Amino acid sequence: MDVRATVGGEMLNQYEEYGRPDDPVLRFVAKRRSPIDSSRVVVPEAWEACGARQALRTEGLAHSMEAPLIASGVMYGTISFARRPWSLAVFGEQDLASARIVGEELGLATERALRYEATVRRATALEHALDRMAQAVVVTDLDGQLLFQNRIARRDWDFEVVPDGVLRPGSIVACIGEGLAALRDSGRCVFTRSVHDGSRRAIVKTYRPSSRGDTAVTVVFPCAEETAAQRLPIWEVLTQREQEIAQLVSEGLTTKQIAARAFISENTVKQHLKRVFAKTDVSNRAELVQLIWTSGRPSG
Repeated sequence: MDVRATVGGEMLNQYEEYGRPDDPVLRFVAKRRSPIDSSRVVVPEAWEACGARQALRTEGLAHSMEAPLIASGVMYGTISFARRPWSLAVFGEQDLASARIVGEELGLATERALRYEATVRRATALEHALDRMAQAVVVTDLDGQLLFQNRIARRDWDFEVVPDGVLRPGSIVACIGEGLAALRDSGRCVFTRSVHDGSRRAIVKTYRPSSRGDTAVTVVFPCAEETAAQRLPIWEVLTQREQEIAQLVSEGLTTKQIAARAFISENTVKQHLKRVFAKTDVSNRAELVQLIWTSGRPSG
């Protein structure tokens, strides 16, 4: 189907005014969700008398064909074609097949655009949420290419980026790099290290959200000053064995890994954790890790 003419605003205005409410082609497509032309949807007399035909007549057009534009199961509109009475005959089967293909391709393009728009909205919402976190969050690929850093990372840790997009070397960055190497080369999912950055001390946790992806997330937990940590009774209420189990939990180890490291059964690990939770007034591993990282490590 060749494009032979463009239509003016007058015809479009008239179609919106009285053509759309009385368009048998559009009604059929909206109901059946399949292409149709004016010669197949109603008898010639009914077509000539309808509002859509009157609107087309202002531009010398006689025949109409429409195909649905569907994306993700939702009909967003139609694509319309029209012919002059003297140019060609009414639309045929080949024309309908072509209209169907055009409608499907436009539907796929619309679906891709909608998915992209939704992805942008989700990414923006995620960035806003990460900016509200109290800890520094840095997102990179496994090679160290910076993808995102939140407000705390920019304000408190001043992660600099060299021209190729990689983080500038530093004590925290070196720790991140060590974690990325462990995730990339050793197949680990979590890597945790303590680091001193001048007068500050922090726990740096780098983890891989998906084993199939190449993205890594690093969270920097500032540690309390040693004097403040010593005043907190977190470790004093725990036995030496319970301290060991809590320490291994804070390093991101699973129950099975802790059992292997401590040479005890998994059930024993679970029993130790129940007592640790009760003594430190936390309800899960995440709360325990947060408590440990923000309160300081046991001395000795």
